[in-house]
Amino acid sequence: MGKRFLILKVRRVGGHEVLSLFDEDKGTIALSREWTDQAPPSSYSGVLDHPPILHATYLLTLCELIELIRKRIDDAK
Repeated sequence: MGKRFLILKVRRVGGHEVLSLFDEDKGTIALSREWTDQAPPSSYSGVLDHPPILHATYLLTLCELIELIRKRIDDAK
């Protein structure tokens, strides 16, 4: 934590930006941009102390899925 690296290149892998970094001890290393201080700010930064574990949209989708499963169980009875 707190270590600085020279960015050698940026590329996309699986839809994510990956930084190729130079480390004096290990040589070239690759890290997701999201794991660095180069990541774009979170939409929750400044609003919440801690980002939510699940996004509200995913929780609503989960509720819909549970209701569909319950309906299928009730229909099968």
